Amino acid sequence: MLAQLVRGAISRNRFVGFLVLLVALLGVIAFTRLGQLEDPEFTIRTAIVMTGYPGADAERVEQEVTEPLEKQIQQLGELESIESLSRNGTSIIYVEVKDQYGGEQLRQIWDELNKKVIAARASLPDSVRGPRVNDDYGDVYSMLLSVEGSDYSYAELNDVADHLQQRLLRVDDVAKVDLFGDQGERVFIETSRSKIAELGLTPVLVVDALNKQNVVAPSGVTEMGSRRLRINTTGTFESVAELARLNIHSPVTGELVQLRDFAEIRRGYADPPDASLRHEGESALALGVVPAEGANVVELTERVQAELDRIEASMPIGIEFGAIALQSEEVEQAVGEFLINLITAVAIVLAVLMVSLGLRTGFVVGLGVPLTILATFMGMYLMGFELHRVSLGALVIVLGMIVDNAIVISELMQVKMQRGTQRLKAAAESVQETAWPLLAATAIAVLAFAPIALTNTATGEFTRSLFWVVAISLAISWLLAIFATPLMNYWLLDSKSGLGDPADRPFYQKAHQVISASLRRPWILTGGAIIVFTASVVAFSFLPQTFFPPAERSQFMVDYWLPEGSRIEQTSEDMARIEQRLLEMEAVTDVTAFIGEGAPRFYLPMIPRTPNPAFGQILVNVETKEDVDPVMANIREHLKDGYPEAEPRVRSMQLGEPVRFPLQLRLSGPDREELLDIAANLEAIMAEHSGVTNLRHNWRQSQPRVTIDVDQDRARRAGVTTNSINQALNTAFAGQGVGIFREDDKRLPIVWRFPLPERTDPSELETMVVWPERGGKPVPLTQVADVELNWERPIIWRHNRERAITLQADLAKGATASEVLASLASDVQDVALPSGYELQWDGEVHQSTEARAGVLKPVPVILGLMVLVLMAQFNSFRRTLLVMLMVPLGLVGVSVGLLLFQQPFGFMALLGTMSLSGMIIRNAVVMVQKMDMALAESGTLEAIGEAATSRVRPILLTAATTMLGMLPLAVSGPFWAPMALAIMFGLAFAAILTILVLPAGYVQLLGIQPRE
Repeated sequence: MLAQLVRGAISRNRFVGFLVLLVALLGVIAFTRLGQLEDPEFTIRTAIVMTGYPGADAERVEQEVTEPLEKQIQQLGELESIESLSRNGTSIIYVEVKDQYGGEQLRQIWDELNKKVIAARASLPDSVRGPRVNDDYGDVYSMLLSVEGSDYSYAELNDVADHLQQRLLRVDDVAKVDLFGDQGERVFIETSRSKIAELGLTPVLVVDALNKQNVVAPSGVTEMGSRRLRINTTGTFESVAELARLNIHSPVTGELVQLRDFAEIRRGYADPPDASLRHEGESALALGVVPAEGANVVELTERVQAELDRIEASMPIGIEFGAIALQSEEVEQAVGEFLINLITAVAIVLAVLMVSLGLRTGFVVGLGVPLTILATFMGMYLMGFELHRVSLGALVIVLGMIVDNAIVISELMQVKMQRGTQRLKAAAESVQETAWPLLAATAIAVLAFAPIALTNTATGEFTRSLFWVVAISLAISWLLAIFATPLMNYWLLDSKSGLGDPADRPFYQKAHQVISASLRRPWILTGGAIIVFTASVVAFSFLPQTFFPPAERSQFMVDYWLPEGSRIEQTSEDMARIEQRLLEMEAVTDVTAFIGEGAPRFYLPMIPRTPNPAFGQILVNVETKEDVDPVMANIREHLKDGYPEAEPRVRSMQLGEPVRFPLQLRLSGPDREELLDIAANLEAIMAEHSGVTNLRHNWRQSQPRVTIDVDQDRARRAGVTTNSINQALNTAFAGQGVGIFREDDKRLPIVWRFPLPERTDPSELETMVVWPERGGKPVPLTQVADVELNWERPIIWRHNRERAITLQADLAKGATASEVLASLASDVQDVALPSGYELQWDGEVHQSTEARAGVLKPVPVILGLMVLVLMAQFNSFRRTLLVMLMVPLGLVGVSVGLLLFQQPFGFMALLGTMSLSGMIIRNAVVMVQKMDMALAESGTLEAIGEAATSRVRPILLTAATTMLGMLPLAVSGPFWAPMALAIMFGLAFAAILTILVLPAGYVQLLGIQPRE
């Protein structure tokens, strides 16, 4: 059947040639239209439920808000885990669903989550704000743009940002544009306590006057003939000056007093701010652009930049738009580097083929490489894949494998022609003899990568395109080898092409002698293989274990913590000093500081930080990737001195599934103080380890607080309530909202408060008065309450509805998470835990374990399918067993390569080791098939040895093309190097051992004896 198809293809050679050229042309077109990313995308299966509870401490927030919400949320059947943060006035719950859910299923789960949260709302206190579900937590801002102008106010910058936001939303493929750094404009009414006391005014009177005039309410309708007229009343404040002229009746003088007579009225901004932002040391706002699903980030950035240029031309002088983070720059750099790696690898493979096979045969085989790559681009386009680090790396990995089919067919056809077979018959017979074994070998090679596609973890999503690109490429290479390669050989080769009959070469003769000797003493080689394999297993214990290396980006982050309860102004002041130091460094291109919160998710493998006045984050961009480590070392040294109370953390960007810290040890249990005591013991143990740095726990420090202990009996006798005391305190020290000021489409809160000296001096509590709600004389606060200074824990974390405190740490230079965890494990386990308390390691080791488990889970099924393919090919248990026994031989080279180059056995090295099995089986299948043919023809050891020897050059050539083709990956950086070295050395050792051990095993398993 296949022979007839080959004859038909050769007879209709113009049509086949046209078809090949058409596929190549479509591949070029597909390449220009493929989306481009720096790294593959994966799904963030986390949503956040945020709830405000003003005035409540962390424990009350936990009991009255977090716990009821968690109870409802836990009813979600798809739930993986719940993690919550209860802090003074705020509850934040992180809801994570299981890995198998994504796409439309995930949207339905978030809808169900919203229903659960709404159901829980009835059981929450009335004063709670929210709860609000943020199911866009996984959105990635492909562009972060700054809006700045040193001579402009925040309000003016905000107007510019609003205009820019509206314009950018009209750009094709822009899904969302969010504003960051907005200061929140206010109208402040500031008056001293003594001034209002002189006039006999009370806070209740002032607030009542403001609310009664500045109101928008229905006034009814009337009729005039056939028309209905709406009745409209005026009175709302149209300007700050009008607000200042508000008349208030004084009960002491009996006269009307205008607000401006005893108060200063001005426009301003939230003071202190919730958060702020600086770019290049100047106050700024930021806009984050989220691309539509499937958008080409590079093209989108070009469209946005063109729109920015048009807008900037109409902006006032001094307004500037800057780039904080552009994913397109990283994409262009990453894709550009990998395209160079791919072209280099193709050139290496072609050169090897030309030298090894001769110019004509090498050209025929080599032509399949670009054709396969172009056809693969077409397949990627049709299946919706993008160009990125993993898909381009997969093309480099598969280069050596896609020539194997063509090598086998070309060599066999060449040999047949040299031995007198007519060209057309040689082409047909070559395909007929090898097509099905090659298909079986190709299927097994694809199956070796299949576990990557079958895992549901985020890490599996990250690497999934590796399988599909390999599968597409190998399938196309088989089709080209069966139909196009014979045609090109028919056109270009004759009996004199190539390098002559392989049997006449010294290398072939030497190989034949070695293999023949092994067939006579097979137990020596098989026994030696067992010993070498055992040694390689032992060698694996000396390999360091990692998950993913740091990302190779020309940027890094500085996280900055002050003690819990610190003022945001102090955080901002400290960070300004750090920014200045960074901007003085020549390699630093720009610096952006996020004060009071973390940067938004501009890079998928990062976790945005929750708002906190004591926290800030600095994004630092440098000239090149090589500048990152020196600049990080410099700023670490700077942070050692001059910031005695701070906990700074300088860190590079991550790759793969995000983790907060590489080392995390979670302790859960019911009692807060017991948790803190045990955590202190664990912290002391971890602090002694040389591989641990930046050690802390997520409950942070205690902070001082002022407690107003109200005596309810005294308060009732004085006519005041806890509510009136709270209002008086809030007005005195924070400011009380007393209405809304409307200006065009803006709605600015009106805040009444006391001057700064009175708001920030705790001694004012001693003279403070409280006004009874029903009128009467003011009551001194100290008459109805005791004022105490004490300490509180402002943060409570929970995990799966249990209180949990997590010890977090970075790794010292040269240390790995697995090594540190292994050395700490025994000491940690020795810590006595009361009943109801539990320890669990999290962080990088946990993520790595889950990712490896996810990849290894489908391995038994994949092995079963491989065995099924082999049984279909050989119809023999012993031959199938023999081929499968060749797989462990690859481990020998893996351990040697990684140890020799001091590379860790991480997730990518694991994938490389697993994929190696397909390459090894691929070689073994064709060799066994050749030996079976020899056995059927003569059954002598000599014939079997000749058959095995005939596969030596294709095996070594495939190994050489794969190894040399992967050289660019091996030197490209820490992400691909372990995988490339695992495949290169694993394949090299496996190829040699297969050539020597497989024939010996074949003779032993089949019981073939030498004939006299």
